[in-house]
Amino acid sequence: MLALGLNESVSAIGIRLLRQSDADLLAGLESKRASTCALCGEAACRLEQADSAIPCQRGGRRAPEIVLRTCERERLIRVARAGTSSQRDVLRARIVLMAARGLTNDAIATELGVTVGTVAKWRSRFAKAGPKALGDAPRSGRRPVYAAEKKAWFFQKVLESARDNGVPIARWSCAELVALAKRAGLDPTPDPATLSRWLSDADIEPQRWRYWLQITDPDFEVRMKDVTGLYLRAIALWKAGIPVFCVDEKTGIQALERETPDRPTRPGKIRRRDHRYKRRGTTCFIGVFHVATGKVWGRFVLSRDAKTFAALLNEVCEAASVKSAPEIHFVTDQLSTHWHLGVCELVAKLSRLPFEPKALETGKQRKAFLLDAGKRVVFHFTPLRASWLDQIEVWFSILSRKVLLAESFTSIQDLQAKVNAFIEYYNRYLAHPFRWTYTGAPCRT
Repeated sequence: MLALGLNESVSAIGIRLLRQSDADLLAGLESKRASTCALCGEAACRLEQADSAIPCQRGGRRAPEIVLRTCERERLIRVARAGTSSQRDVLRARIVLMAARGLTNDAIATELGVTVGTVAKWRSRFAKAGPKALGDAPRSGRRPVYAAEKKAWFFQKVLESARDNGVPIARWSCAELVALAKRAGLDPTPDPATLSRWLSDADIEPQRWRYWLQITDPDFEVRMKDVTGLYLRAIALWKAGIPVFCVDEKTGIQALERETPDRPTRPGKIRRRDHRYKRRGTTCFIGVFHVATGKVWGRFVLSRDAKTFAALLNEVCEAASVKSAPEIHFVTDQLSTHWHLGVCELVAKLSRLPFEPKALETGKQRKAFLLDAGKRVVFHFTPLRASWLDQIEVWFSILSRKVLLAESFTSIQDLQAKVNAFIEYYNRYLAHPFRWTYTGAPCRT
């Protein structure tokens, strides 16, 4: 009877301590902090004393005593309280917290509804290795079927060209890699699904690719800064009566007529288009983008030779809003027709300078003449293979998405009429300067 009463009192004391509010526990722990803890390294905490008033075990093998640091106790309380903690983590945290209060394994098991062996297991593990011992130990599992050397063989092959290994394909698939391993005499060979998992774990994706552009212009930084700096000053220059234009050609625009009309969008159904079409011809468009206002001019042409390009530049410079400008700036790429001798002759005429063909015999001389900032008409060339720095390319993307990709054209004339109507609509309602945010990517609107 005496032993029974003692066990009941011990259990009652343990339950009372366990149900004490967590706020009171944390407040009490704050007051016990006295020195820097080597475990947490952040807060001052101290090694707490076990509650010696309650024996850990009566007779037989003595259960290990659990002594917690302040940071350990706080961490276990948070685990026990968190709604995202797994049930096994909550159980283990509560076992350690109750053991630290001096409860016996029997009392803890009774309160938590588990076996004494379970309590003894996690109490003993914590006593030996601390909080890290509350996680699951690594499982041995079965022995690996494929050695690390075999995995390395596949990783090496997937990084090599398929053609270099005698396989006439452009890129690897897991099935073809496994077939290559069988021909090479590797035994056993993994299933393609297993190989796919290996490659995924190694972050290797041979089936994927994307376009990549390597800049080869040695003067890229100089030309890029010249063009982007002009964009940043474009609005201020326009207020002073100096326009900045971006010019380029969009070639090979196809007039495609769908054989049947599109089925319009309906609730739960996207717009559907017949894959069959008829080619009604192709055309070329030369566009001019006003950087400060975002407005667009342009014309459809039969060819994009230097004579046609010079005629368009002359039309722009003779426009009413530009004719009296003290300076005119053009941004364009380095296509040969853009620095042709005929273009130089026009620029000399518009800049009221004498034209000297003998001084402009080479491409280098012509580019230097057009880039000369001392003239009325000044060119700014984008770097080689970087025509995307020309803002008209951004507008060409808008034209494609708004008109060219979504329309059906019965003829070249129909295409030209719809594009011209869109230009008029764009200039009236949508035109605005692009906000230049170049950080290694094209500008954004």
